[in-house]
Amino acid sequence: MNILKAYKSYYTAKEQPEVVEIENANYLSILGKGSPGTAVFYEKKKAIIEFSTAMENNYAETDFAFSSHVVEIFYWFDEEKVGYVDIGNFYTTVDLDLLHYRIVIRVPEFITSEAIKQIARLRPDIPFARDFDYFCYTAGSCVQVLHKGPFAGELKTLPVLQRFATDKGLKKSGMHHEIHLTHFELGQSQEHLQTILRDPITEHK
Repeated sequence: MNILKAYKSYYTAKEQPEVVEIENANYLSILGKGSPGTAVFYEKKKAIIEFSTAMENNYAETDFAFSSHVVEIFYWFDEEKVGYVDIGNFYTTVDLDLLHYRIVIRVPEFITSEAIKQIARLRPDIPFARDFDYFCYTAGSCVQVLHKGPFAGELKTLPVLQRFATDKGLKKSGMHHEIHLTHFELGQSQEHLQTILRDPITEHK
């Protein structure tokens, strides 16, 4: 099972903002806090790929063989402490040291929390092995857009997504979601990146 092909619409977005419905999804997951540019952020990102590969290898010779390598990240602030943070100014309103994140890779429906813990027991050499867990989430109605180029350019793309949502009478209602369709590591050029920017929404009342 190729996750990218099996859930093609999930990994597809246009360069113009749109409203989409996102189904329930299961993930391999690790939590973190702080700016997405820190060394530990990239260490966790590298570790989740290694952990996911170990999981794939564990099922490689079975009827449950699968491949999944697209890294995604959910971001949010504790709004009880910092207040409501909208789509357009998500990265510019609050100190990024207060940012919470969850790095994930989508996995098949048969993967459970126990299956992930089993890999942690088999591969304690993988960094953060015991911090990985199962995460299930249904985003529902979302606005999204495909951003091309460096992450810094998102500061111009997100306000476009915000205006689209506002014009439709919609407002952000959950975690900001980024899907990194192009793999990258710390220090690599970001000119070629393709990133889906996705935010759950509800009607503005």
